[in-house]
Amino acid sequence: MPAYLKIGTLLLVLLALAGCDSETTVVEYGCAGPDLGLDGHWFGAMEDDTGTLFTLEWEVCGDRIGPEIVGGFSSGVTGRLWQTGPGTWRGTLSDGTEFRMLTDAARHHLVMVNDFFEFAVLERGARDLPGWFFSDLDGHWSGRHARLSWSSVNVQEAWALCGAGRCDTNEAGGVSATMWFDVLDEEFGMYRGEYVDSWGDEGVAGALMSPDLLFLGTYTCPLGYRGPEDCTFGALRFD
Repeated sequence: MPAYLKIGTLLLVLLALAGCDSETTVVEYGCAGPDLGLDGHWFGAMEDDTGTLFTLEWEVCGDRIGPEIVGGFSSGVTGRLWQTGPGTWRGTLSDGTEFRMLTDAARHHLVMVNDFFEFAVLERGARDLPGWFFSDLDGHWSGRHARLSWSSVNVQEAWALCGAGRCDTNEAGGVSATMWFDVLDEEFGMYRGEYVDSWGDEGVAGALMSPDLLFLGTYTCPLGYRGPEDCTFGALRFD
């Protein structure tokens, strides 16, 4: 074969290969369902109704949650979620569990509680837990508190000032509370203690911090509470 034909054949092969490579690298598969702005890998800690702590991982695509991973093992449970208001969400899991969520404005963090009172704080893109100190609480936090049905009327802007294991909180509606934390699970970032509020209620308080230390999910439950419907939940970002 003449040299110029060999060169021409080689160029055609290279162009064909380049075309195939270009085609395979630009093909993208979108998520089914609406774009809720939550797509990605979510990771953090979860407390169950007995106080036991685990890691929790979700893969969110559209309005779907892929098989969740609890404590490093797949539970085989999937889910679906939908938005109920600005930064408020509801969802169901394939095992019948219902849950509610609050997200920060950037949709980079979320706090979740389900009807079994499993309570979690997840961060988008996080992969591991860094370890925590009591001093990680110190500073100003702002966000929202939610109670009862978490409908818009029951979601209030909220602020907290924390230091030395104490957090003083205020809501836009005028309710204030003080939480005292004297127990910390350093591995999972779980703070536990007590609270009293301006309504005269008192009881147990808990807080989970995100892996990047910038988001705090909280709960306060009065003495004799029967479930999450009796409690107030917070989604606060470090200022």
